[in-house]
Amino acid sequence: MSDNLSENQRLVDTVLFQLVAILPETKLSLPQSIEVHFASSIEEFHDNDYSIIGCVLPYKIYQNGKKLRDGQLKVSNWGNRGEPASVYEDAFSRFLIFDIKKQNTSKFNMLTQFGFHKFLNARYKRLLHEYKILGVSKDSKQQILHTLENVFRLQTTTDSVILPTVEIRENECTNLLPLIELLLIIGLVKEYFRGRLPEIHI
Repeated sequence: MSDNLSENQRLVDTVLFQLVAILPETKLSLPQSIEVHFASSIEEFHDNDYSIIGCVLPYKIYQNGKKLRDGQLKVSNWGNRGEPASVYEDAFSRFLIFDIKKQNTSKFNMLTQFGFHKFLNARYKRLLHEYKILGVSKDSKQQILHTLENVFRLQTTTDSVILPTVEIRENECTNLLPLIELLLIIGLVKEYFRGRLPEIHI
């Protein structure tokens, strides 16, 4: 982040507006015959006192043509391990939050989240790449990283996954889809090792 709060906000909102434009009706083909189908339209949401700004895009997860779960991608000003509001001009944080519906209920578990304050390099107009695995036990973390590297062929370190470095450009956003794909893969593998997604085959 830079000291220029207006520039921080402009860069992150450029990414968010691009995602809102390209993700509806998108179908992602992931390794292990996993597909993610995003809905055709984005809805506003205000699900708690912290969600002052927010929208949600539903999606469905399939494997080998069989539906596994419903999910939702939220753009929210609130997430776990919160971001200082002072980094943006309007004092609202920016998070991408990937959720998945719990079995036999209308409630959701969080797959994973992306807090822009941890990744924005405003000087070089890019999102940085080191994504730490948090919120799981030490043993689960090692299983998750091992699976991401050996099954999904992602680059990992002792506690992180290396995401693509995303250049933030006003008129080009195709490099955002690989980021979304990897965040979904990470979330699905984490959920599997938490024991909350037993129907997936990895």
